[in-house]
Amino acid sequence: MGLGMAAFGAISCFVSAAVLEPAVRAGFSTGVAIATANALCALALAQLAARGRSTKAFFGAVFGGMVLRMASTLGGLLIGAKLFSLPAVPLAAALLTYTALFTAVEVGQWSRQDFSPRVQLS
Repeated sequence: MGLGMAAFGAISCFVSAAVLEPAVRAGFSTGVAIATANALCALALAQLAARGRSTKAFFGAVFGGMVLRMASTLGGLLIGAKLFSLPAVPLAAALLTYTALFTAVEVGQWSRQDFSPRVQLS
């Protein structure tokens, strides 16, 4: 799933290169890159938390990761717009859209997993 998210983000950036103006493209591509990195880090954290631990520990890591994701999304938006003078609207639109899309995919994956005690290793 992580490879699919990374591929989708990369393809979106390549398509935007052909369609968008350079200034808009920079903001859009930066937003997609930050959202994709957030999603991949969240997947890695969820996989690490799921190995041999309880459901409580897993969801603790997931919710902690969500807080980190929100902080990095806000930080990426502020740094990109203020420090690097990227156009704020394409940056925010891409960042929030792709973050919402990747979060929905992750929640869909988690909803299909079986967390019953007979499946847990601990």
